[in-house]
Amino acid sequence: MSDNDTKNNIFELEGDALDEALMAAIEQTEEEEKEHRAQKIKEDQLKAEKLRQEAIERQERLEKIEQLKKSLPNEGRRYFIMAEEAECDEDSMSAAVTGTVYGTCKKDDSVFLYRNDGRAVGSRVLSVERFNGQVYEPSDEASQTKCRIKIAVDYKALGLNADNAVPKFSVVTSVRPPVKDQNGKISVENPSLSGLMFNFAKYNKDKDFFNHLMNNIVNGRFLVPIVAPKNGKPEEVNGKKKLELILMPKKDDPNTRVLPLFTDIQAFMLWRKGLSADTKPAVTVMGFKDAAKFVERDGFDLAFNPAGPVSVGLPAKHAAAVAAAADKAASDAASGKRVIKENVADASKVVVGPPRPGQETDMVRGALVNYAMSDRDIRKAGLMYIMRSGRISYLVVADAPKEKQSSVFAGILAALKPHLGAVKTVDFSLLSEAPFAKDYFKKQGWDYLS
Repeated sequence: MSDNDTKNNIFELEGDALDEALMAAIEQTEEEEKEHRAQKIKEDQLKAEKLRQEAIERQERLEKIEQLKKSLPNEGRRYFIMAEEAECDEDSMSAAVTGTVYGTCKKDDSVFLYRNDGRAVGSRVLSVERFNGQVYEPSDEASQTKCRIKIAVDYKALGLNADNAVPKFSVVTSVRPPVKDQNGKISVENPSLSGLMFNFAKYNKDKDFFNHLMNNIVNGRFLVPIVAPKNGKPEEVNGKKKLELILMPKKDDPNTRVLPLFTDIQAFMLWRKGLSADTKPAVTVMGFKDAAKFVERDGFDLAFNPAGPVSVGLPAKHAAAVAAAADKAASDAASGKRVIKENVADASKVVVGPPRPGQETDMVRGALVNYAMSDRDIRKAGLMYIMRSGRISYLVVADAPKEKQSSVFAGILAALKPHLGAVKTVDFSLLSEAPFAKDYFKKQGWDYLS
């Protein structure tokens, strides 16, 4: 074999080895691409499966929400109608309430009538009529419009009559009175105040309306935003929790600070949505008088539901004046002004009168009614205030057999005790031993009447 042949063979060998190497590289690349495609397909499948699962979970959540809504009174709809006019009919046990509905009201809804004396009466919507600009037309529902609804009123059971059942500026709403949750906490709701605030622009010059609004504010409990404490626990100073309030600048006067107060969690969440993503405030519950103390000390204004649905502002000087007037009213009540002076069973001189409107009174009254309904010995029951030796208590007057008074009063006390707060004690009297109560409840109406 010549040198040339050897070289050619070498080249041929080198060429074969190169081809093999190239083919191996191509095959390896194809295999890698195949694996990559398989991995991508797998990832896409996993992503698609994840998206599918998320869609299923989202749908399940929506279905649960819908089921929850269906299980709630009125499918969870919140609405308010302030009584601008009312026509009461004792024969048909109904009352036609005229006003603008904020939200959606439907026939057969369960509702509450919040009278302007602080009483909350459960009811049902019997019929709905929408105003078309000229006349009221029958309808199954009304939303964000002037309307007339007919509600059920058991005049006899409530001790009411056609003249006093639905006073002007009472509020009909789907929102129930504040209740305790399973942890013993009382929800923050101001149904009457919320209904009035929707009508503030129209009626704020009306003296009776404004007084009713202020009365609800003074006796209200509100959600107040605070800086979230570190580790979830507020700092304590001298045994008291230290809270850092969140204040806002006033729109037309950036130098003036405003403390926002919210009537309910829905109004608070509306405001929270407008905050930056990294701002996560906590909340505390505060009565108006407590908020007024900060106003007096630091001089900032108050804003109720600043993000809506309707906002009402109260400048510092007016807030302080309202708080002072409320304190004076409480002092007048304690001194016996504008209330009834009578002798009760123990023959000691006392002062009695209507309980102060507010959420605590609503809770106590509701507990009294619920218990009275379960005790066949109670024919009538009513709630009053009583001041004896400078001490203010609730007074429960019950029409019950004298021989059963011990068990009746013990049962009522057990029912009322969880709801006691600012007023910490309850006194009792049989109707037969409190003659003044007959005239009082004839005018005011019994809270319970069998």
